[in-house]
Amino acid sequence: MNKWALVEAFYREKNFAQQQIDSFNQFVEEKLQEIIEENKIVVPKIEEVQIELEDIKVLKPSIIEADGSPKEEFYPMEARIRGKTYAGPIYIKMKLYRRGVEQDEREVFVGELPIMLKSKKCWLYGKTPDELIEMGEDPLDFGGYFIVNGSEKALMTQEVLASDRVIVTEEGNETIAEVISTRGAFKGRVRITMRKDGIMNVSFPSSPRKLKLITLIKALGLTGKREILNAFEDIPEVQNDVLINLEECDVKTEEEALDRIGKYVAPGQVQSYRLRRAKEVIDGYLLAHIGQSEADRITKAYYLAMMASKAIERAYGLRGEDDKDHYANKRLELSGKLMEHLFRYAFKYFVKDLKFQIDRTVTRRRKLNLATIVRPGALAERIRFAMSTGNWIGRATGVSKYMDRVNYLSPLTDLRKVKSPLNKHRELYEARDVHGSHWGRVCPVETPDGPQCGLVKNLALLARVTTDAPTEEIEEILKKQGVKI
Repeated sequence: MNKWALVEAFYREKNFAQQQIDSFNQFVEEKLQEIIEENKIVVPKIEEVQIELEDIKVLKPSIIEADGSPKEEFYPMEARIRGKTYAGPIYIKMKLYRRGVEQDEREVFVGELPIMLKSKKCWLYGKTPDELIEMGEDPLDFGGYFIVNGSEKALMTQEVLASDRVIVTEEGNETIAEVISTRGAFKGRVRITMRKDGIMNVSFPSSPRKLKLITLIKALGLTGKREILNAFEDIPEVQNDVLINLEECDVKTEEEALDRIGKYVAPGQVQSYRLRRAKEVIDGYLLAHIGQSEADRITKAYYLAMMASKAIERAYGLRGEDDKDHYANKRLELSGKLMEHLFRYAFKYFVKDLKFQIDRTVTRRRKLNLATIVRPGALAERIRFAMSTGNWIGRATGVSKYMDRVNYLSPLTDLRKVKSPLNKHRELYEARDVHGSHWGRVCPVETPDGPQCGLVKNLALLARVTTDAPTEEIEEILKKQGVKI
């Protein structure tokens, strides 16, 4: 069998940067609207005013000339030659309410979004080789990169630990079950630590230090001894260790457990405030991917019981240790995901600036007008700065880099490079090693010498990275089959 015929057929349909383009298309078509939904209602300090955000629309790249005349068709080659950013205008449909009465409704220009070459919003999308030559482009160019201030910039794929996935490991004398819980912009690590004597503690963002697992489970609504035991695996070793933890826990009711947490998160306050603050902390910061409302507390209690069961099973040798270096426990964040993180951060600042402009306008007794209170630079400047410098949110550096055009293969390696967030100055031998799960996914040879060795990798040429898929449809099918989620 001639396997090269298969390889050639594969690349007749797909190009080397296709996954980056697909990821960016998903960001523009789906994720942008999700970010708008997260910040749908803008309420400034002046309570009588409210702004409602509806649809977001990104147009193909255009430019406003120095004399104020608009140029609708702005091609990549012109952006390169003139040192401009190849970006499309963003419009958001806004409604302005004052004392509950709608005052204004319009599509407002809020900034510009750099557009990836060959994506659906690019002028090169769907063009034939002859048309590309006419536009000054190389028909063999992959696309999948941006043009910022005339420079070609590629976003380096980031290798991160999988979110919402329980990983069980051992550190010294302790067994640890942890999960990185992600919801929108929020990312928090929830960790259950089991000591050699069987006592289990929990930590999560804003949690008290050395918070006992049973105290937290009781604060979430599971208070009866039989109820708690039923939440854990029905294995003698697990049940035995849960009984040890129940004996150690001196909290009896849900209110007592909440107050115990409240004394740490709001020390010196009255009881009613302590209880309210404790509820806010466990709703907002504990296992946010499950939900952030009161109705989700029982589900969180069962999820913690599942995590603790895994830790106990590992401590007794009933299950193996999870391998953080296995590629099943990793996720690759492509250009679309990286742009989503950046846009979410920039949009949060835009909303904050919008509130400030409303407050200032009302205080000065001026007429409120959507066109005047929106400052487009608030959003565009932050996006352009991150893409120019490579300094991303989450203190990541070197995310965007200049495209190397030395030869045909140079941009290919730039577009398929994978960077690990681990510290390059530490030894981390296991993280740098070639892992068995890299087979067919990551090239075992292509990696730099020196401190970045093994941390900067390259995807195999036939490896494909899928984009996000909605889980709701699968959950519905499972529920119909009688599976309890």
